[in-house]
Amino acid sequence: MKIDKGTYDRHLRFFDAEAAIFHEGEEGAEMYIITQGRVEIRKATGQSAAKTLTTLHTGDLFGEMALIDRKPRSATAVAVEPTRLLVLNDKLFDRMLVSNPDFARRMIRILSDRIRRANQVIQNLMATSRQNQVWVGLVEYAKEHGVSGFKGFRVKIADFVQWALEHLGMSAKDVESLIEVFLHRHIVQYSARGTDEILVEPKTALALPES
Repeated sequence: MKIDKGTYDRHLRFFDAEAAIFHEGEEGAEMYIITQGRVEIRKATGQSAAKTLTTLHTGDLFGEMALIDRKPRSATAVAVEPTRLLVLNDKLFDRMLVSNPDFARRMIRILSDRIRRANQVIQNLMATSRQNQVWVGLVEYAKEHGVSGFKGFRVKIADFVQWALEHLGMSAKDVESLIEVFLHRHIVQYSARGTDEILVEPKTALALPES
């Protein structure tokens, strides 16, 4: 997908870590190509909770639906690290579709892939219990953000609850209640540092019965 240097320079935009690129419900007149960094697409599930639908990386495109169907943004896009984006407005988007066959083919593949992934997400959400969702999220969080030790990963409960609000689409109350269930069933345990921190052992079975 070739873009001339003049166009590239004029349409380049920078975003700091945790900066919102656009918000769910906003009118949109631009799409974006990531030239450096990472972007999370988040869907609101409550007043203060959201679920991360996908994480996009360098070379990925997003925001195109606002140009195609002229409807408000269906999700929020957030830069999760310093990110550089090539911004395509309506005029440039149409010009590239007509003059750049590689870009047009890529748009078709992306839209097809998005539909398939959306269907898979729906199927997973229907088939997976809330307990399993929180447990899988907790294991993922522990591996990435926890402190490794002899008996597992140390995870601060408050930090995980905040992460779950942004990535699992559940309320803090629901997540805290499920952590209490895990503690009661000895799936996790408090660390030696106190009750604000738990030990997570990823080897624990993921299939959890509903309470």
